[in-house]
Amino acid sequence: MSTQVTILGNTGRDVELRYTPQGTAVANFSVASNTVRNTSRGLQKKTDWFNITAWGKQAETLAKYLQKGSSILVRGKLDLSAWETRDGEPRVNADVTLQDFEFAGVNPAKAVDETVEQLTSEEETVNTMPAIEPAEDAEEKAEMMAALHEMDSLDEAFAGQY
Repeated sequence: MSTQVTILGNTGRDVELRYTPQGTAVANFSVASNTVRNTSRGLQKKTDWFNITAWGKQAETLAKYLQKGSSILVRGKLDLSAWETRDGEPRVNADVTLQDFEFAGVNPAKAVDETVEQLTSEEETVNTMPAIEPAEDAEEKAEMMAALHEMDSLDEAFAGQY
């Protein structure tokens, strides 16, 4: 018997992607989910760890876009397995077979890397207008507005418009 779970958390390590002998992608990673409870000793933070396994295209997508610290919402089947350490301490593994997921936030480091890569790979140069400083006085504002209205009244197209 399995239990459906929804987990919101952050990845604890980079995704490990491998392939079965039949060529099916399998991704494994961990997710840490924090809860805060108000107890008699005050607010207590608890972190639960889940081992996530994803298959197929989902596995490949996760391996491509997730890295340690990424926020993710995971839905899947939970399987708990009890075991003991060498010292006899009881432990429980929480394994989740992923069924669905959503990226829960932007990973700033990866977003910056992808943006830089995208900009450097473009062949065209993007022309941007220089920043316009705010006008200091009413006379300067009036001149700027007049120049804008004059530009709007031009009937012919300027070079590069089309």
